[in-house]
This record gives sequence, C-alpha cells and structure tokens, in this order.
Amino acid sequence: MPEHTINKNIYAIFHLNLAFSSIDKSEHQKVVENCYWPLLESIINKGIPIGMELTAYTLECIQEIDPNWVIKLKSLLKDGLCDLIASGYTQIIGPLIPAKANQANLRLGQAAYQKLLEITPRIAYLNEQTVSAGLLDIYIDAGFEAVVVEWDNPYSHNPDWQLKMLKRPQSLRSASGRRIKVIWNHAIAFQKFQRYVHGELTLADYGHYLEQAIQPGTLAFPVYGSDAEVFDFRPGRYHTEEIQISGEWERIALLFNTLDTNNKYKWIKPSELLSLWHQDSPLNITNAEHPVSVKKQAKYNICRWGLSGRNDLLLNTICHKRLKDLDSRISNDEDWRNLCRLWASDLRTHLTLTRYEALDLMSQENIEPSFTIWKHKAEISIQYDEERRRLHIKTQELALTLNGNRGLAIDSLAFSKHDFVPIIGTLPQGCFEHINHSADYYSNHLLIERFRDRDRVTDLNRVNYQLAEQDGCLFIYCRQSLKSGSLLKWYRLDGDSLHTGFHFEDSCRPEASIRLGFINLLNCESRAWYQTHLGGVEAESFQLCADIDQGAPISSIVSSSSALGATEGSIHFGNKNSGVRISWDPASCAALPMISSKQIDTQYLNRLWFSLAEADETLKPDGNLLDFEICITPERNHHCD
Repeated sequence: MPEHTINKNIYAIFHLNLAFSSIDKSEHQKVVENCYWPLLESIINKGIPIGMELTAYTLECIQEIDPNWVIKLKSLLKDGLCDLIASGYTQIIGPLIPAKANQANLRLGQAAYQKLLEITPRIAYLNEQTVSAGLLDIYIDAGFEAVVVEWDNPYSHNPDWQLKMLKRPQSLRSASGRRIKVIWNHAIAFQKFQRYVHGELTLADYGHYLEQAIQPGTLAFPVYGSDAEVFDFRPGRYHTEEIQISGEWERIALLFNTLDTNNKYKWIKPSELLSLWHQDSPLNITNAEHPVSVKKQAKYNICRWGLSGRNDLLLNTICHKRLKDLDSRISNDEDWRNLCRLWASDLRTHLTLTRYEALDLMSQENIEPSFTIWKHKAEISIQYDEERRRLHIKTQELALTLNGNRGLAIDSLAFSKHDFVPIIGTLPQGCFEHINHSADYYSNHLLIERFRDRDRVTDLNRVNYQLAEQDGCLFIYCRQSLKSGSLLKWYRLDGDSLHTGFHFEDSCRPEASIRLGFINLLNCESRAWYQTHLGGVEAESFQLCADIDQGAPISSIVSSSSALGATEGSIHFGNKNSGVRISWDPASCAALPMISSKQIDTQYLNRLWFSLAEADETLKPDGNLLDFEICITPERNHHCD
C-alpha cells in the first residue's frame, strides 16, 4: 500500500496537577470545572482516545472536591476509552531526590491509583520530563513497562541520535544496563498546540505545522504532552497570561475532531504504542556533559527546583532532614506521603505567598562552630611563610598550603595516598597562555554575584589565620567582614580527611548566585571524570569528553545552565588515576555541585564548586542562606568504564 494512504498514528497526553505552584487551594474547584470536566466531556466522550497523567495527590484532591469526576474517569478507563498515565504520589524531581524517596513516591502513587480507580498504570510520565539513567532503574524496579520522556532535549544533547528515532517508539538504557520503553513527548509540538488553542495560530496554521512535523515513515507522533490547566484557565505565573479567557476547550475539540475525520491521521491511546516497539539497541539518554535531561527550553534546568524559588535551599534541606529521620525510626505510609508532598516540585517555583506561608517553615539558624585553644602536637608540622603569607601544614596523611593573601584559599592539597603529589589547589595566572584565561583560579573560596547591587563579592582578601582545636583535631580559621555580611571560613584536619566550611553570620539569602568551595584539579593534562548519584540507587560514572560549564548563565535572568543532583551527598572528582571524594550532609545544607571542564590550547581547566542559590524568574527575596561544609578525602580510582 502506498505510504501516503496509511493513517499516521497520533496521540496526546494531558498532564493534570492541582499542586500547580501558582494555584491556591481556593481555586481547585474552578480548575476542575474549567479544565478537568471539559477534558472528559469534550474529548474522551467524543471518542478521542487520550492519555491522562495526574499525581495521586491530585486524584485525592479531586475526590474531595468532586467525586463524580473520579467516578466518570473510572468508568472511562474501565471501558478502555482513555489511558491512565502514572506520575507518582506527587510531582517530584527524581534526579534531585534520593532513591528511597523516589521509590516511595512511585509505590504510594500506584497504591492510590489502584484504590481510587482500580487500575495500576504500566506507563509513567517522568515529572517535569527530568530524567537520569539512574532514575530509569527506579521506574523499572517499580514495574513500569514504559516512560514518557521529552524528545527535544535528549536529541540536542546526543550527537549520535538521528531524527528518524522520533518516528517510532524506542527503548532507553538505564544506569544498570537494563532497558525500558520510551513514549516520546515533543516540546515544540505541544507548544504549537498551545499556541493554536490560545488563538495565536489558526486551525489551518496548525494543520500545516502538523503536516510538516510528521515525516514520512512516522509510526506515531505526539500531538500534545503537557498541562491541562492552561486552557480556559490561567495559573497566574506570568503577567502575559490573560485573565478573561473562554472557549479554548471548544477549540481543542474542534481540532481533535478535525484530525479524527482526516484520513491522514488516526488517534490512538498511548498504551497502543507498546506494540509498535523498535527492537534496535537501547539509547543512552544522558552523557557526561548532560547527565540530566529536563523539559523545554534551557531555563528549565534542575537549579529551578534546587536553588531558586522562594526558599528552595531551606526546603530541600528540610526534606533531607526528614528523610534521615524516617530512616532512623519506624515509619508509616502517611509519613512518606507527607515527605513526598513537601518534596513536590510545585513548592519550588511560582509558589503563591499564601501556600508558602502555609508551609510554616522554621528558619534554620546558622550556628558558629565551636573550638578550643590549640595545643601543639609534635606529629603536625606548621610553618608560616611571612613574606608570601602562606601557611604550610604537614601531617602523616596530608599536606595543605593556605594563602593568607586570598582568604585562606587552598594553594595546594596533597595526600599520602597520592604519594604527596598535590591534586587540588590554585592555578596561578600564566598557567594558561590564552589571554581569555589569564587569571588566578583559586580553590575553596566564596563568590557572590548580587543582581540588585550589580556587584561581585568574594572572600579573596588579605586575612590573618587563627589556630584552634576541635574534637582533638587542628582547626584553622579566619574572619572577614564582607559587603554581604560577616563570614567565618575554617578547616579541620582529621587523618586523611580535610573538612572545610563557611559560616554566614547573616542567614538572609541575598538575591544572587552564591557559589563556594571551588576545587581545581592541578593536573591539566586531561579531562575530568566524576561519579555521583542522580536519583538512583547506584552512583553514575562519567568521563568528560567535551567542554562543559554548568555555571554558565542562560540569559541575564537565568544564572546557570545545570547542576548535579548528588542525591546522596557525595561526588567523586578527578582525572587520570587520581581524584578526591567530596561529601557533605544535605540535611544540613542541600547545596548542589556544579562542574566545568574547558580545553585551553592543549590543556584542560577542570573545576567543581557548590551553589547555594541561583537566579531565574522564580527567585524571590528573603530566603535562607545556610552554613555549608564539605569533607575532602583522597581517591585513587574513579570506577568509570
């Protein structure tokens, strides 16, 4: 049969979420009436098979508001007129959250679907379309056959992918090497759909787009895969969102019926795609330069849910603290549901003030570390170069040099396990010949870029060091008064572990990017490798092969391009056969690490640092600035393949 006479399969998935950040609970009834009922009555009742994805929390809210809607959905599902696509109990960002919480979220979600709708979904929509290879293992272990993932960003990040892979469902490779089927979502397609519904495109315009988008040989194409709450309702995130709108579900019904009567297309349910699978080798959806993939445009990176919002740093820290508490005692499902609710992504972006205040978060007070008078120990060599203002400390396990001219930045750190060859420290001006990189690259300093003040604050100033003792270990510290507030920076030497931290006397977060704990690899002959957890049970290992800079701004209002979830509070970083393990307690401060690697002529500048805050359009004033400390230990091998 000629290809032009074959109906092209098209499908749609509507995402329902009553926890939407900018929707107050008082508006839930309106959302159900304006958005959710029309979806059932105007679309599914008219014979258009679609997928409906909603969190179990949303389902419970609808059950409380309008149980007849749940009864209707249950009936439609029983008659096979639509698909239920799973989300989990709440919409959480998997690569930012420890495996135990991800596992609980899926388990509780499946139980709620079964209880209220008597169905256990086989397909899951990855929340906010964020995905890591380790997260795929969580879904496989939870029994899912397929996941819905956005095509556009993984395709742009993987040069070995071909456009023809969009034409039919594929499989993805998880961190453990297993495979799971993928149903493609398409950001450009669903944004085109929204533009038509909002009146920016005519029916003819949209039809022309669809003809161009669906290439010959396409087995199935995603017409829609996003929010239901943006039709005949406006969540109120942006000033550009209209207030008075109506008739949009009628426009959707018109489009769907037009496509249904067009012999070029055939509507199918997402579940019908499970029989159309391509049997080629599974795709690697992430890589070292893009270890986490996120939805839509570049501003939607994981910093959005980790480091901005009204108070993301404190909120995530509290979640880690509660997870630690649940691990230490006998817990029940309601404990885990409460944790999942608190970890919901919608509390971290355009959250209304009413909902934020209802969280009743307790501000976390920064407590200055305690220490006592230093008592000299013969096994520790301490020398001070008065002329160069360098403090040299040597023990049996490590050698550390600190720069008194630059806020006690690390000049060099070496470990006995590395034969005392310095591994991290400062790369001085002249290390790189290129004029664009003719700067000093310090280690373990603070950098605050304030947006309102339009200035840069660092602790790279001349200081006097003090020696003390903490828990029987040498404690070195200095104090500074900065424009952003007073700072105490400290080091503690404990065997082959170097602990270092930053204490902020002013715990009010400025509207700024706040980065600290910079670490430079002193070996510039090769690219870096790293290993960390990204929401999965096992750590994921990466060898960098190209330039990366997760701290690079996207625009004048989005200060970073990405970060690493590091969901177990540790990251391994190094090159060749030597590296360091850096660990911290996310229950004290849920900072996120960032990595950069740049080729400069024949050398490589490899850096890692941590961020306590980043800017985007969701950042609000008056969040909390938390103290932060890390522990650096030597590592010989990096376990990368």
